[in-house]
Amino acid sequence: MASQDLLMDNWRLLPDDRRRFIFEQLTRYFLSPLLAVDALVPVSVSYFGQVLQTFDALIGGEWLRFVPGQRHVKLGIETPLPTELAGLAESLGLSSQEMRDQLSAPAVVDLPPMLVARSSVASDEEVIGQINLTTQVFRGNHFAYVPYKPTVLSLIEPRTTSLDPAAQEPWPAVLTAGQVVLRLASSHHYQVALKHRWTKAALVKQLGGFGFALPTARDYEWLLGGGFLQLFAWGNAVPETLPAYLPNRFGLTFPTQRSSAELTQGDEVAAAPYQKGDSLLKLSPFYRAAVAQPFEQQRYRKLVRIELN
Repeated sequence: MASQDLLMDNWRLLPDDRRRFIFEQLTRYFLSPLLAVDALVPVSVSYFGQVLQTFDALIGGEWLRFVPGQRHVKLGIETPLPTELAGLAESLGLSSQEMRDQLSAPAVVDLPPMLVARSSVASDEEVIGQINLTTQVFRGNHFAYVPYKPTVLSLIEPRTTSLDPAAQEPWPAVLTAGQVVLRLASSHHYQVALKHRWTKAALVKQLGGFGFALPTARDYEWLLGGGFLQLFAWGNAVPETLPAYLPNRFGLTFPTQRSSAELTQGDEVAAAPYQKGDSLLKLSPFYRAAVAQPFEQQRYRKLVRIELN
């Protein structure tokens, strides 16, 4: 495949069958062979009139989305603040200096193509797959699953005794036993995760063994802000009401009300915690501060960088 085809401007011009072929090749060659692709679906993401045709893959129990790369992306906030941002700082109750101190510096960055988890995961958990509630068939990392298979099946067995759907009680949103955590992913599946008492270094090592990594702070600016030089995902304005999720051009899930930050490769905050009454600046893709939360209280969003020589 040509590396140029993986960049945003070229990717948009490709025919659907070519895009699908490229995506299938990416999932084969940039991940551990221990992780099979259990599903692959085309996705159309609309963002303020722009449409991105891309793909999701179910890998190891998590949905990963393909995000094309882009070169020479302007990120961060200029100094001095542009006129429209200086006025916005005042409406947020901040001085221009206070706003600059909390936002990332301007930079021009080459962003590689990525496979990115659509949603974040608790820092002390490792998602390993999905279990079908009807067939009890597991899809995902079978080597990690085998030692915990009896526990998983014992959690779902009591509810598989009746073939009459109307006679069964609703499935709980979460089931737990020991290290095993099951989260309802659909009416027919639970996502299977394992609890770990590990450190950030151990998490990074585990991810790296399968070809994954944590995003950098600049990755987050791109994934959340999409390369648009505006303070918030919705523009340079204070909204009357907040959406439940921040819009982004890749359709990734970033809730506005959140008690946890997302881990980066460094020590900076990404997707900072935000509760009603907090500074709205925390919802900017360019918000940066030292991590105030312990590792155990944060979340992570794994990704794969597609680097072609």
